[in-house]
Amino acid sequence: MILLNAASALTLRESVDSGLKNNPSVQAAQKQVNAAAARLAQATGTFLPTIKLDGSLARIYTEPSIVQISTQEIIFGTSDIGAISSYNFSLSQPLFVGALFPGLKIAQKGLDTAREEYRRVALETNYAVTVAYFGVLSAAEYVKLSEESLEMAGTHLRQVSGMLDAGVVTRADYLRTEVRVANAEVALTRARNTLQLARSQFNNVLGREVDAPIELAEEPISTVFILPNSQQLFSEALLFSPSWKSFILTKQTAEENLSLARTAYLPTAYLTGSIGNRLTVYPSYATGANSWTVTGAASWTLFDGLNITNRVREATANLETQNATEAQVKNNLALEVRDAYLNLQSALEGLQSNKKAVSFAAESHKITTQRYNAGVGTNLEVLDAQVALTEAKINLLKATFDVATGRAMINKIVGKEVI
Repeated sequence: MILLNAASALTLRESVDSGLKNNPSVQAAQKQVNAAAARLAQATGTFLPTIKLDGSLARIYTEPSIVQISTQEIIFGTSDIGAISSYNFSLSQPLFVGALFPGLKIAQKGLDTAREEYRRVALETNYAVTVAYFGVLSAAEYVKLSEESLEMAGTHLRQVSGMLDAGVVTRADYLRTEVRVANAEVALTRARNTLQLARSQFNNVLGREVDAPIELAEEPISTVFILPNSQQLFSEALLFSPSWKSFILTKQTAEENLSLARTAYLPTAYLTGSIGNRLTVYPSYATGANSWTVTGAASWTLFDGLNITNRVREATANLETQNATEAQVKNNLALEVRDAYLNLQSALEGLQSNKKAVSFAAESHKITTQRYNAGVGTNLEVLDAQVALTEAKINLLKATFDVATGRAMINKIVGKEVI
C-alpha cells in the first residue's frame, strides 16, 4: 500500500535517515570503524609502560634429605607440609623501539580509511534510497498513466461500438479498438507489477522486510538548479570523494609500511623493574625473602639472513605500485564525474523535449478525436494519437526520474551534496 501525503508518510530525508540507520552494509561499515579505532588505541598503548602484579598461594612438601658423614647422619629439611605465598610487581617501559612510531601512523591511517569506507557506503546507501524512493513514486505514477490510457481506450471503444451498431464504421475499426484496449490492459498489469517490485526494492535498501507496507510522501522532483561544469565537479571530488581519499590513505599507509620495515635496522631498548616477596611457612619455622631488580636491556639485529633487506624491498615495491597507479585512479575518477555530468545534462535537455512532446501529443489527440467525431478522420488516427500521448507522458515521467537519479549520482561520486 502506498499512501501519498499521509501524516505518517516517509519523506525522502526520513527514508535516507532510516536507510543509514538500518541498512546492513552501513552497520557493518560502522563496526569496521569501531574496530579500527580499537586498533589505534592498541598502537597508542604500546608507548605506555606495562605494569603487572602476579601472586600465588601453594602448599608444599619435600621429603627431608639425609646426608651421612662417616657414622653421623645429618638431616636437612622437615617432614611437615608448608604454605607458600608470593607476589611480584613489575613494570616494563620501552625506551626506544623504532617500529612504534610508524605503527601508530599506520593505525591512524587505518582508522581514517575505515571512516572513508563508511562514508562511501553511506553515500551509496543515500543514492540507492533516493533511486528507490523516486522509483516507487514513478512506478505509482506509471500505474496512473496506464489506468488513464485504459480509460481513454475504453471510452473510445464504447464510442466505436455505438457507431458500429449505427453502421457508420466497419467491423475492422471495432477490432482495432478492441486490440488497443487489450494492449492497455496488458500495460496496466505490467505497470502494477513494476510498482510491486519498486516497493520491494525500496524496503530492501532500507533494511526492512521486502513485503512491509510503505507510506511515502509525494515529494516533487526539482528540475531547476544550477549545474556546475564537469571540471568544477572534478575539483570537488578530489577534496571529498571517498574513493579518492581512500586511495591517498592507502598510498600513505604504503609509505609508513616502508618506514616500519626500515626500523628493523635500528636497535631497541627497554627498562624493566620488579619487586616481590616469597614467604614459606612451616609449623616449626618460616622463611621469607624480599627482592627487587632494575634492568636496562638493548638489542640490535646485525644480520638475519637478509630478511630485513627483503622486507624493505617488498615495502618499496608496494609503494612504487601505488605511485604507478595514482594517475590511472585519478583519471578514472575524472571519467566517472564526466559521465555522470553528461548523463544529467542529457536528462535535463531531454526533459524539455519531452515536455514539448506531451504538449504536441495532447493537441494531436484532441484534434484527431474531433475530426473522428465529425466524420472526417479515421479510427486508426485516433488510436495512433492515443498511443502517442501515453508514450509521451511515460517518456516525460522517465526523463524526470532520470534527472532525480542523475543529481543523486553526481552527489555520490563527488562525496557531498553539490547539486
